[in-house]
Amino acid sequence: LNFLIAHYLSQGALREAAEPLRRLMEQKPMMLPPRIDWQGQRHRSDYEALARSHPHVSTNELLRVMQARISGDTSLMTSGGTVLGRTRRRPSDSVRNALTTKLRRRQGTTHVQQLPLTMAGGMYRQLVRCHGHKYPTFCVLFDRTGRRMITGSDDYLVKIWCTRTGYLINTLKGHQDVVTDIALNTENTLLASASADGTVRVWNVRTGEPRTVLVAHAQGRAKGITGVKFSPAACDELRFVATACDDGLCRLYRWSRSRLAVDAEPIVVDGRSQSRDAVSSFAFNHTGSRFAVATTGGYVSIYSMLADTLGAPRLVARMAAHEESITTLVFSADGTMLLTGSIDGTARVWTCSGGMRWDA
Repeated sequence: LNFLIAHYLSQGALREAAEPLRRLMEQKPMMLPPRIDWQGQRHRSDYEALARSHPHVSTNELLRVMQARISGDTSLMTSGGTVLGRTRRRPSDSVRNALTTKLRRRQGTTHVQQLPLTMAGGMYRQLVRCHGHKYPTFCVLFDRTGRRMITGSDDYLVKIWCTRTGYLINTLKGHQDVVTDIALNTENTLLASASADGTVRVWNVRTGEPRTVLVAHAQGRAKGITGVKFSPAACDELRFVATACDDGLCRLYRWSRSRLAVDAEPIVVDGRSQSRDAVSSFAFNHTGSRFAVATTGGYVSIYSMLADTLGAPRLVARMAAHEESITTLVFSADGTMLLTGSIDGTARVWTCSGGMRWDA
């Protein structure tokens, strides 16, 4: 609020009135929100730094927010709202996740009629309705307790809400493009958010502080991240954050449960059968000892995390699962079966028939 007031006063004839306030903010840094780096460390901020890091916030932003409040639009007034995280740029078209791309393409062109409630559906009622995102929300998730829900949106923001009251608990800012996927670890302590800006950001679920930023390509043009998952493994050697990238590769980042820290150097897994393939889905089994990768070419590759060195993935099976692109795959609860679905209209169940051979 102090920043918005000083920003509004900095224009035109009111510029002289802004100077005393800006000097006061320099003397008392607690008047402005601190800057938090990728390691979770807090740094002192000032007016100039905030103005540079939020160029999309105009000098009339305070006036616009107040006008919205008077007109009854509460979407910008939610606790921890989106003023400093929102952008007027349109969502990126670089995301190639098969499902979300199709949904985005259909947005605004198809009117869905409300279906009549069935007898079972009548037993459900709306508990809360949350306002806060300014663009479509394609990623939603409950935490392990069911007390919080998490949303990722095309406005580049991740938000954590209370499921009982609908109140906003935290707004997680940092992504520079649409949020494509979100995931929680089994311990309910870390949240990973993937984005088309080529990064995965890992956050402390309880405090909302960033723990690390994982970059697929440190140099060159950023490739969008299309998916992220935590391995459910119990031992440190098999505990990974897995990501899928637009470059057709999966990357596994080892993380520590005790330190809540993630290694920056990944293990690269290439599950493509051809260079033009892209990863369309991936999954761990229930123990984290197997890792499966599906591609747009219709192939599934299965890796063992126990074959050689513990935690070093080794390809043990690759099969032409479908004639067209695979849209999803998932292991059964006991890890003995693998289910794949494809845009060819089929779903197939695969079992390990002995050794490392998988049959449909």
